[in-house]
Amino acid sequence: MLELARELGLALANSPEFIDMKRAQNDFESNEAIAALMSELNEKRDRLIGILAEDNGGDLEAVSITNDIDRLEQQLRENPLYEELVSAQAAFSMVLSSVNEEINACIGGSSASDCGGDCGSCGGCKH
Repeated sequence: MLELARELGLALANSPEFIDMKRAQNDFESNEAIAALMSELNEKRDRLIGILAEDNGGDLEAVSITNDIDRLEQQLRENPLYEELVSAQAAFSMVLSSVNEEINACIGGSSASDCGGDCGSCGGCKH
């Protein structure tokens, strides 16, 4: 059984969706502008956490940093490499969901949405 799981894992790793996701992830992580943006974003988040933990009336600074964080996150979301990464992750997630749905149908869980309950046409999904 583990051999079959290994084969499935290798098939997933060689799927176009996984390959696209890894490429998008590499492009995203190796981009200098994004790295600088992420660094600044993480610094702002850390500073905000520090201000909130201190609880010494730094409300104005907290609001300012929150606005900075919102601005940086918006810049990140508008970056085409970010959009490609999110899209590639969603595509691979759909593959994993389909695989899980198929496995679940085969072991007696809920069947695929197209299943009408008559196994005569599909060989039996054990719904």
